[in-house]
Amino acid sequence: MSVASIGVFDSGVGGLSVLREIRSQLPYAELVYVADQAFAPYGERGLNAVRERAFAITEYLIDAGATTVVVACNSASAAALHELRERFPATSFVGMEPAVKPAAGVTKRGTIGVLATEATFQGELFASVVDRHARGVSVVARACPGLAAAIEDGRDVDVLVTQFTSDVVGRGSDIIVLGCTHYSFVADRIRAVAGPGVEVIDPAPAVARQTARMCGDKVTAVQGSSRYLTTGDAGRFAEQIERLLGARAEVRSVAIPVGTDSPISVVQGDITRQNVDVVVNAANANLAHGGGVAAAIARAGGPSVDEESRAWVAENGPVSRGAAAVTTAGEMEARHIVHVVGPVYRGVPDDELHLAEATRAALDASVRLGAASVAIPAISAGIYGYPLADACRVIVGTVGGWLDAGGALDDIRLVAFDDRTAEQFGLALRSAGE
Repeated sequence: MSVASIGVFDSGVGGLSVLREIRSQLPYAELVYVADQAFAPYGERGLNAVRERAFAITEYLIDAGATTVVVACNSASAAALHELRERFPATSFVGMEPAVKPAAGVTKRGTIGVLATEATFQGELFASVVDRHARGVSVVARACPGLAAAIEDGRDVDVLVTQFTSDVVGRGSDIIVLGCTHYSFVADRIRAVAGPGVEVIDPAPAVARQTARMCGDKVTAVQGSSRYLTTGDAGRFAEQIERLLGARAEVRSVAIPVGTDSPISVVQGDITRQNVDVVVNAANANLAHGGGVAAAIARAGGPSVDEESRAWVAENGPVSRGAAAVTTAGEMEARHIVHVVGPVYRGVPDDELHLAEATRAALDASVRLGAASVAIPAISAGIYGYPLADACRVIVGTVGGWLDAGGALDDIRLVAFDDRTAEQFGLALRSAGE
């Protein structure tokens, strides 16, 4: 990387609004963007959880060569900016701060509105900004649950934008501060709802200018580059970049553990697109990949997966409980598929034992293959009927116990195909760490 290597991160696509402004200010800089989509949205997480994610991603960016890190997320800035500067004193940081100061300076009615996430309002940063810059001014702090997630997913936001914007305008605000980077992408809609007498302030350009002041003299006179990484689904993030920035980009999926000493992470996305050594398949005993995760893996891997599966069963017989079958991964990025058979849920104590055996079998087989990384789905939680929260708890507990007993893999990804599964894996992982 060049001297001016700038890391930018957010829980999802919101920080792309900041990245866009930084690129306009620093066309020759090397930029690395991390979307922590496996843990999105930050605004609906607790401050401690967001702070731990900020530490982990910052360490990742520094290891990748970043000398400046832009925390392109108001929630993460509120939760961790001060602590990041203390923990990484050799790194320069630029954070997001709700633009209360300029808003307070131009309001004519003496009332400003701030649209942000609940996490932003919970942090000490927001309270400090209001105390320093908004004395004598009424601040209407409006949390906007669901708005960032809707923007992330590309869903219609008109109802939410109308509700939140009308609330702060109805309470007398003549200035609206966008306190979440996601909201930059719907700023025009917010302006339309607010009406011509209300100014909307987007802090992204100011953050970009500050970044340019810190890094501009270090930029080398070569064409700049941008790298896009996500802890979620690379294909989905590439589609979001094209939708929001109007540009096609190559995206790579990465695993960033919650702590530096843990190989376990939760990744939301398509398990067939994970760049790992081993993908775990929740199979049936005959390796007939007719539905659920098994069908998705067989489709992504191509005809060879079914062919090798039939050959394996013909030679070895059905996959027994607590055992694993191994095939190549065909057309997927992974090298191997480890097929394990989880329980068909019956609501009996043996279900948990069976699921734990399948999970351990997948881990043991991965080690025997010489793998360093493995992607594990919510085994048995789909068409096999295992209650999702219970399945995630058993899988996480089994992985943790396997590691405690001396098992070793560098990267263990618990892959969730939807928000609900990601949430349950995350809850189970955090509960196990308490």
